[in-house]
Formats: sequence, structure tokens, C-alpha cells
Amino acid sequence: MNNSMFQPTWVSPPGETILDILSDREISPESLARNIGYDLNCIKDLFDGSHEIGEHLAHKLADAIGPDAEFWLTREQQYREDVSRIYRKTSKAEENWLADLPIKSMQTFGWISNSDSKSKKVIDCLDYFGISDISAWKDVSAEFTRETRFRTSQTFDQEVGATAAWVRFGENKASKISCEPWDKDKLLSNIEAIRALTHISEPSLFIPDLQAILNNSGVALVISKTPEGCPASGMAKFISEDKALIMLSFRYLSDDHFWFSLFHEIGHLVLHGRKNTFVEGEGFECTKEEKEANNFAALTLIPKGFRESMKAHATDYRSILKFSKSIGIAPGIVVGQMQHEGILKSGHMNKLKVRYSWSAI
Repeated sequence: MNNSMFQPTWVSPPGETILDILSDREISPESLARNIGYDLNCIKDLFDGSHEIGEHLAHKLADAIGPDAEFWLTREQQYREDVSRIYRKTSKAEENWLADLPIKSMQTFGWISNSDSKSKKVIDCLDYFGISDISAWKDVSAEFTRETRFRTSQTFDQEVGATAAWVRFGENKASKISCEPWDKDKLLSNIEAIRALTHISEPSLFIPDLQAILNNSGVALVISKTPEGCPASGMAKFISEDKALIMLSFRYLSDDHFWFSLFHEIGHLVLHGRKNTFVEGEGFECTKEEKEANNFAALTLIPKGFRESMKAHATDYRSILKFSKSIGIAPGIVVGQMQHEGILKSGHMNKLKVRYSWSAI
């Protein structure tokens, strides 16, 4: 391997290699200390990298556990170079970039390491987004902003960074999901099967079935909380010619919002193909495509013929329950649509909505 081409985003002291060898050979640290003439505290410092391997110690290790002194000197040099490269002073531009990313959330979600080092955070984020340096971020964010159509706001840069991080997680996750090739007709033929799942109140029960139906149509479904600063409820895009991605955040933790968001994203896939990355949420423009996806979702949940009679069924709980049963969807979705159309006041009849928790999701 050409060492100059290998740029790890982590550090591994030579002591980790020593511990592996000791474990394989069932040699205790105390035994190693005796064999090379060092006290146990020094051996422990060697394990965590705080004791440097010089020429003398390298020969001692080679005699005790192999392979040779040059191996240990090279291992030590690589470790010190990695430490110097990763734990270095960051530039102002790098610090500004980190400020525009949801670092705390990314660490909490396990997207990057929990390091406190700014330089390590920079390297982790470069690796996460698949870019070589922060100068490449300008092109990435410009293209992402253009595709997703953010509204201008005081926190614009932070929203772009947070949403890009969320979408990137979805792309990475979806790339590992096995799907049948994308099939628009198959997806449309499965709409009724998806609608039927709205009656299941537990996400842990309906999500696996929903994922299986979508996978069969060439769509990978990813569920993920949004990081701090990301205003998204859902997202749809094609990650390859044969695979589409729908990502949902369960942002409002209610069945009416979740199922509307799902069908909204399905609408983008069947109506708008491979044009853009479509992100739904409060921080994005309501474009022609967004209105078309909204209309697709609304008419899929409550078809046109039934929508005209919604008002007559808004009188009481029993009437809404009867109406929802007649059209084959959950009553909470009917309530949400009635509220959206102004037939019900906001919050009225909310007892019919199903509320989710992340522990159940």
C-alpha cells in the first residue's frame, strides 16, 4: 500500500496493535513489561499512545513479540503523523463551515464521532459528505440549495447545512437497502395497500410492511429524525436510475402529517421523475411541483368524489369515524384534511388523530 495515499480519519496508537498481539498470544501486559524491562505504568502509557516508541523500545518489542524494529518505528511515525494531521489548528474558514453544520446532532445521531477536536470534526464532516476539502462544499451547497429551493431566512446557511446532512444520511442509508428496480406502475398499483396501513396505529408494526411494499417498487424508505436546524418533514429523490429514496422525519408525530408527507413524496416520484431533490417542510418554497405533490397526496387520501362531501361529515366524532371507514383510511387523516380545508378549526376533533412517540418508531 502506498502510505501517502492512505488518509485515515481516525488515530490508532501502536499500543492497539500491541494489545491485539498480546491477546492473540495470550500474553499478559505484566509479562510483556517483565520481558522488555519496563514497569507496568509505562506499558499502559504505551497502549494509549502517550509513551513514544523510540529505537531502543522498538528493538525490545521486536525481540519480545515481533515482527521487527522497523515495523514498530514505522507504526509510531504513522501514528504521530495522523495525530498531527487530524488534531491540528483549524482555519477560520473551517470553523465557519462547522458553525453552519448541525455538529451536535450529527454526533448524537452517530453520523460522526464524538470528538471535541475541531480539526477532527472537520475531517469527520468531509468524510461524511464525501468531499476532499471545504472548498468543495461551496459547489455542493450551491447545487443542493438550487435543487431543494430553500426560502431565504436569517438562518439560511444553517438550514442548508442541517438539511444537507439529513439528506446525506438518507442517501447513505438507502444505498445499503436492497430494492427491486424502480417501477412507477407497480408503485401506483400498490397505493391501496399503502392506504390500508393507515389503520395500524403502531409505527413498529406498519413501517416494516410499508418498507416492503415500497422496496418492491424500487423505493427505499428511510426514517430519521432531523438534526437541529433542519425544517424538513420529508424528502424524495432518485439516487440511481433504478432506485428512488423517500425519507421521512415524523416531524409532527401524528398520523395525519406522516401519511400526507408520505403520499406527497410518492407524488414527486410518480409526477416529477428525476428532476430534483424534493424536500417538504416549512423552510422551502411552495413551487408548482410542491402544489402538484400536495394535490396528489390530498386526492390519494380522500378522492375527489368524497372530498366534496367532507363538510357534511364534520358534525361529530361518529360521523367522521363512519366517513373514514367508508373511504378506507384512518379517521385522524380525515380530521387533518378537514382542518387543512377549513372545515374544522385547528385542534378540533384532534382526539381522533394518532400520536406517535420516537420510542415506538
